[in-house]
Amino acid sequence: MPRRFSDSTRTWIYRYLALRDGDRCAACGITPRELDKNGYSTPRNRLEIDHVDSNPRNNGESNLQLLCPTCNTSKENRRRRGRPKLSSDLCVCAETYVMKQAIPYAEASAEMRANAQYELSFRAWLMDYIQQHGHIGKADAVNAGAEICGCNPSTSGRYLAKLTSLVGPLRESKDRTGTVTISLKE
Repeated sequence: MPRRFSDSTRTWIYRYLALRDGDRCAACGITPRELDKNGYSTPRNRLEIDHVDSNPRNNGESNLQLLCPTCNTSKENRRRRGRPKLSSDLCVCAETYVMKQAIPYAEASAEMRANAQYELSFRAWLMDYIQQHGHIGKADAVNAGAEICGCNPSTSGRYLAKLTSLVGPLRESKDRTGTVTISLKE
């Protein structure tokens, strides 16, 4: 994503937002210090200035927030796909929902924070797709789901394995050509 502010302007805006909201990601709560395990600040591990409404021309102070690179990329991926932010209880069983509310994900490991961010959008996208089309090829579910949700294919593959498990709502089967497809359980 191109830089929208000069370095000096960015510095002042960043300082203002850090004082106003705290020097942490507005979405997941991670701090720059947590981004860099060695304690050094580099461009790769600092928070990014984000436009809440995704309009780069709207630089009003109420439209600016700090996001970590992961949350900012995920937001951009959702925006490009025209997908709204998903509610945290969508496509999740009651026990999982209760646990997700009880665990402080902002203080959790990077893997848990990524799961909290990507798994729900992957589940919602896949369930929507299957409800509209009846089925999807397993490779397409893994790769397209990774692209749409912003995670990597091995992560979306793990999410798919949960959905097609003994208690999951989906099943794997082979079509006449031997291609593995995913569909709703009957």
